[in-house]
Amino acid sequence: MSTITDIGTLISRNPDIHGGCPIIAGTGVTVRRIAIWYKQGLNAEEIGDRIGHLTLTQVYAALTYYHANREEIDADIAAEEAEGSRIEALNAEGQIQKQSSDIALEIPTLANYPSRREFMQLPLEERRNILERQAEVMLQHYQEDREWQELEAGDLIDY
Repeated sequence: MSTITDIGTLISRNPDIHGGCPIIAGTGVTVRRIAIWYKQGLNAEEIGDRIGHLTLTQVYAALTYYHANREEIDADIAAEEAEGSRIEALNAEGQIQKQSSDIALEIPTLANYPSRREFMQLPLEERRNILERQAEVMLQHYQEDREWQELEAGDLIDY
């Protein structure tokens, strides 16, 4: 016996996820992302293959939402492209500076050693301690970094 799904529950908005743009409910995947791949010529099955945790029903729901709200989603895509171009131009001009969220490790890193060989000559226990501390700092950083959380949620734009 199959389960009946209310299609109105498949797309949602949450102001805390991707600025409130429409997403596939229960995921961080935006309708915009699905629409971009669709516009690049991928069909629903191919999109589902690229985002393996989505069902075909979810992909079709996103495509349905896109077709029903094409103006909104196309404007969202255009705004993202414009922002990307703006950031690329600033970066090319050297106007982007390191942000305060960028971390400086206060522990030795591979960069503190002239060569990998020199690092590898350290006692095994010391190497393990250095790498363990690096991993802890990186984990803490990524757990607190909102941009990384959004990236991890899957809103990458493939052009």
